[in-house]
Amino acid sequence: AVVSTQSTGKLKKTNIFNTVFHIWHDGHFGTINGFKLGRLPTCTVDWEEVSAAWGQTALLLYSLAKATDFNFQRFQIVPYGSQSYIQGETKFPLYTHGGLRLFLDAKFDQGMVNFLDCLKQFLDSIEKKGSFNFPYKIDKSKIGDQKGFYSIKLHFNSEEQWTKALKYMLIDLKWALTVVAHSKRDK
Repeated sequence: AVVSTQSTGKLKKTNIFNTVFHIWHDGHFGTINGFKLGRLPTCTVDWEEVSAAWGQTALLLYSLAKATDFNFQRFQIVPYGSQSYIQGETKFPLYTHGGLRLFLDAKFDQGMVNFLDCLKQFLDSIEKKGSFNFPYKIDKSKIGDQKGFYSIKLHFNSEEQWTKALKYMLIDLKWALTVVAHSKRDK
């Protein structure tokens, strides 16, 4: 009975979100479950890896929203592995295969902007509940702090700035993950 009580206590303290969604960094890249989110001229990341990272990111925000009974306005996040997307009036992919089509079709950019909109809604709901402020602020298609804001769009942007915006987004998600896990544990 003592071992069972200790095991139950240990399980209650386990942050399941941290266990399932490992957010970290690898130099200039934010990573989720080992997948790099972004690209640099000096370090080309395959689009398949970027798409997989977006899939994990979509699943995380979707799961955090479900855990807190939060409903997004305007969009629905559809976690579908490396082919996840945002559903609005139309389907906005959070994946790409790169190539010329990436620059001819703005839906990937719009999918990322719509995801950032969903993230802002979720972060705002957390901030309204307490005196917690996230390290990076979201302003439409940009994320940053007093030092500067970076666009989450790939078009008309440098890979360095795009990658920095994605890293900031993952940092805010990591903070949200921790806040939600602590609020669930305290109940």
